[in-house]
Order: sequence, then structure tokens, then C-alpha cells
Amino acid sequence: MNKRVALAQLSMCLQGHVPPHADWMSILDLANRGLATAQLSAALLTSSDAGSVPSDVRVFLLDVQSRNRERNRRLVVQLCDALRALNAVGIVPVLLKGIALWASRPGLELDRILTDIDLLIRPADVERSVDALKNAGFALTTQRRGSEAHVVAELGRPSDVGLIDLHQRPSGPPGIAEIENLGDFCVPVSIDGLRALRPFSALQIFFLVLHDQLHDDDYWRGGFDLRHLVDIASLSKAPEPVDWRLLERLCSTAFVRHALETQLIAAQRFAGAAIPQRFIARNWTKLQHWRHELQFRYPRFAILLAVIGVMSELPSFLAHRSEDRAGRRRVLGPHGQRRLTT
Repeated sequence: MNKRVALAQLSMCLQGHVPPHADWMSILDLANRGLATAQLSAALLTSSDAGSVPSDVRVFLLDVQSRNRERNRRLVVQLCDALRALNAVGIVPVLLKGIALWASRPGLELDRILTDIDLLIRPADVERSVDALKNAGFALTTQRRGSEAHVVAELGRPSDVGLIDLHQRPSGPPGIAEIENLGDFCVPVSIDGLRALRPFSALQIFFLVLHDQLHDDDYWRGGFDLRHLVDIASLSKAPEPVDWRLLERLCSTAFVRHALETQLIAAQRFAGAAIPQRFIARNWTKLQHWRHELQFRYPRFAILLAVIGVMSELPSFLAHRSEDRAGRRRVLGPHGQRRLTT
């Protein structure tokens, strides 16, 4: 089966529908490569089409789901140990990416593969945070210094199933992701009596886009992070409504807006995300999404298509570089104003 058809069939499954003449080997291969198998299991086995899933596929999906839930439970225990150490020295971290999504669904199992625990602290708190975690038994495996690094330390224990990634800013180029008053756009969460902050849904979506499109260079290289597209779909349909106007305010340049809209189109098309029409209607970002599809379907042309993408975005990218120089931080106001501070 070609990659276009496999992606279309997997997309139907992620939205709870069994496609006619499903090629399960291709569907599962693509889901496994995209670390989306646990999400696929949750989508299919709770849907009205669950009875159409072949028994061997059902056994496999249930096994993945069970193993992933146990792994996630162990990661939550690890998170609590880390929060206990950080809270003890007066630090309340912001949860990022998968663990923030977990905190958005209190009391529910998260059928999503978590590769690690991402915690954000202020740059001034880096050394105290690392020392607190080391004193709690977490070994320092990697440390990066300087303002350019977003992950400043990775820590873990032999018994842990993943590492703690300690961020001093969210993923993405310096000057875009930093928000000085980030705490004003977070929800306090209590996990076994321990304190953390969870970003609003709009911020979670924004950070996922920055990670994929700009940090991992997916905007140029094409392809799709299926796991994150399903995350965006989940956030778009959660009880907590997405503040789409806040998401628009976070896009400080046309280039960032293009990257955001391109990923939102993919999330709507492949994961069924509920995206306002104004984010997915522009012909320019539809064209960039089409380029990403071609890069996914025809990897041998990926570099050529990336060059075409760079050339097509050069004016907006140069304007973006001029506007968002490294080191700038934004402060979001309550009524939509934004000022940049150096």
C-alpha cells in the first residue's frame, strides 16, 4: 500500500472509523513509527466500529494500551518524586507537552505514549532545580549551559522508565516561545498534594507547533508528527475551550502564523481536530500543507521540496528574523496587547 492511502486509512482509524478494505499491517506500521499506537487503540476500541476490528489487531492494540498505561503510571510516580523535590525548595514547574496533556485530563487514563517528563522552570532557578533533583536521587545524565539551550538538564534513575527533561524555555527558537508572565496563562494543578502549573490549551497547542515546525524543522522537512496531531485534536475538543484569540496573539510574525496554520490543517485533516475555519482557510498555508504531504509520500523529493519551501517563505522568514531577534521576550496583556522586552 502506498503511503498516501496508509495515512488516509490511519487517519480514519484515529477518528474512530474502520476504513473499508483496511490494510492493517500498513496502518499499524505507520502508527508504530509515529508513536501513535496507544492513541489508535483508544480511538478504535471505544468507537462504534470496534466490532469491525479483527481479533488479532484487537489483541495487539489492547496489549499496547495495557503496557503503555502501566508505563505512564510509573512516569506519574516519577513526576511526583520530582515535584516533591522541587516544591521543597520553593519551585513550582510548568508541565509541558505530554505530561501537560495528562494533567488536562484529571482522573482519566492517558492513552498516549509519553517518552519523558518535560518540566519548565525559570532560568534563574536552573541550578537550584538541578541540585534539588540530584539530592532526591535523580542522576544528571546531560547538562547544557547558556541561554540558547532550551533543555538545560536531563535526569533520571535506574528504576525510571523515562528521563526528566528540565527546560528553561519551551522548544523553539529563542525569542519566540518565552513568555515572561507565563504563569498568568497557566492553571495551578495539584498532583497528590504537590504543586505544578499547566498551560492553557492554546499555549499547549502553540508549544507543540513550535516544537514540531520550528525546533524539529518539520516546516521545511515536511512529514507529520501523528502523536502531536492527535494531541491537538484532543485539546481542541476538551471541556476547557481553546482560547483561539490567544493563539493568534502568540503568533508574532506572519512566518510563525504560517507554521501554526499548516500544522492545524494537518491536525484537522488527519486527526479530526475542531479548528476554526479562519485558521485553515488560507490558500498559502493549504499550499504548504500540500508540500508536506508530498514530502511524506515521496521522500526522495523531500530535499528539493524543502528548498522550494524555503524559497517560497524567504520574504516572511527574513521579516520574522528581523522581528524576533534572539533574547527578546514577550509579555501578554489581558486585553490582547503584547509588548516585547529585551
